[in-house]
Amino acid sequence: MSIPAVAGGEALGAWLRREREDRAWTKRETARRLVQAGKDAGDIAVPGVDGMCRYIYRWERGENGLTERYRLYYCKAFGIPAARFGPSTDDLPPAAQASTDGLAVALRRVSGLLVIEISGLDLSEQGTARRFGLALVPAPGQPRSYGGRA
Repeated sequence: MSIPAVAGGEALGAWLRREREDRAWTKRETARRLVQAGKDAGDIAVPGVDGMCRYIYRWERGENGLTERYRLYYCKAFGIPAARFGPSTDDLPPAAQASTDGLAVALRRVSGLLVIEISGLDLSEQGTARRFGLALVPAPGQPRSYGGRA
């Protein structure tokens, strides 16, 4: 019989799985990164990759709770601050937003996805049709990671 160590273990498990899949990591790759995060932290008792794979399987199914130790390793592996760890039901404020000429665009991260909200696309303003275009403009430098849905 498995009992989650914390309330909402299944929600945390789904969040862990979604974050892993957003990065296009296998469980084995995630295990490798968690083991490395543990070693980088000076943890000499961190299990090997095979053992960590078994932990990940249980954590993602919500069978076992996640200790603070492994929460920190996940944060290191995922590249997120501890304050952003875990599922959130709160609507996060936009990371960036802009508004001009009646058109508003906001970027926010929700459940591991980059959400782009566009409002003000009323195409018939006072009887005149307005046209909007969408252009993706690359930022200077290389992206930090590839994969995921964003």
